[in-house]
Amino acid sequence: MKRAIQSRLAALRVLERIVQMRQTLMTAFHRLPVYETLPDSDKQFCRLLVLTALRRYGQITAFIQQLVSKPLPAKRQDIHLVLVLGLVQLYYLKTPAHAAVDTSVCLVREIKQPSFAGFVNGVLRSFMRNISRFAEPSVLLNLPKWVYENWLQNYTPEQIQRFVETFMQEAPLDIFVKNNAADWAKKLNGTLLPTGGIRCAFSKDVTQMNGYSNGVWWVQEASASVPAQLFPDVQEKKVADLCAAPGGKTAQLMNRGAFVEAFDISAHRLERLYENMKRLGFEKRVSIRCVDVLTLPDEEKYDCVLLDAPCSATGTVRRHPDLWFHLSKDDILRLAQTQKKLLQKAVRLTKTGGYIVYSTCSLEKEENEAVVEAVLAENKNIARVSLPKRWQSFLNDKGAVQILPTQNQDGFYAVLLEKRIS
Repeated sequence: MKRAIQSRLAALRVLERIVQMRQTLMTAFHRLPVYETLPDSDKQFCRLLVLTALRRYGQITAFIQQLVSKPLPAKRQDIHLVLVLGLVQLYYLKTPAHAAVDTSVCLVREIKQPSFAGFVNGVLRSFMRNISRFAEPSVLLNLPKWVYENWLQNYTPEQIQRFVETFMQEAPLDIFVKNNAADWAKKLNGTLLPTGGIRCAFSKDVTQMNGYSNGVWWVQEASASVPAQLFPDVQEKKVADLCAAPGGKTAQLMNRGAFVEAFDISAHRLERLYENMKRLGFEKRVSIRCVDVLTLPDEEKYDCVLLDAPCSATGTVRRHPDLWFHLSKDDILRLAQTQKKLLQKAVRLTKTGGYIVYSTCSLEKEENEAVVEAVLAENKNIARVSLPKRWQSFLNDKGAVQILPTQNQDGFYAVLLEKRIS
């Protein structure tokens, strides 16, 4: 029983860091002693508990509201999270009832709240006795109200419903290969995607997959592989990747024959980028610079500039179910201001006759079309470029790529611009 409690205790501590302290999923797991000491199988179970709880948090909270006549004291959110984990196991993971209930009761004692043991036991047993009477709450409860209202301005209720249903699913593993994608799709038992990548069967350790160690491919979500492909020929061209880490787009540009200067404000993330480039054999074609790109002198000029801008990442909730716990409406407006400044800088860094790709993994119009329209209005020498037919199924009414989660990929936006003579 002690081992079973530890995996659930680790899940509780991670949820506390995310829900109460607004940490990201990666940060919440980082250097958490109770998690790091778990066997690998228990770590997998812990992560499954956490990811399911985050994805289904609104629905589970609705269950709890039906089961509990009086709300828990605000300072006892830890007990609420114990109930969340218990109900995740009972309803979504189909854990045997005795195991889910008993470990939840033991967990209450483990966190030094024995007076709530009877309460947790009663709530979970009541749920099991009456489970057939409970209708599953709407999946839309997992979406913050402000997000739903914002999306209604640009998407239909039916689309939003399908977005959220997609977010409840586990994200697939997508990779991008240097060449011979069709052959590698067969070797890896994967599926060749319209974006040029390969969707693989899930692997617990990608480093053990065929072709990884000798630098044949890199992990890159299908939508994220699009922006670097939108440029016309970049062979022997000087290209700036302004927010480059972890390096998937950088690798694509070099794979197309470009000389790339990769910029990022995070030294740690650039270290990871360099290691990726070294594994892929691209390290001699890339110059890595740790700098805030807004401070770059405008005299530096590039044939092409790729700006995959910092964004709200609302198109990636399937991969990042913690997002709704540390994102607010004010963040969208703040990010849009930064994105506009970055795109204006990208324009100034681009040679006349050169190209700019602006992209985000956001579904918010404020971060996408609104940013581009604002910069176009201020720069009469910047124009949209029509994209080839291969991207037709992804284009919005402005001719930009707008991939939606309902297309079985992360939500993504990308537009190709040309800097012309004034």
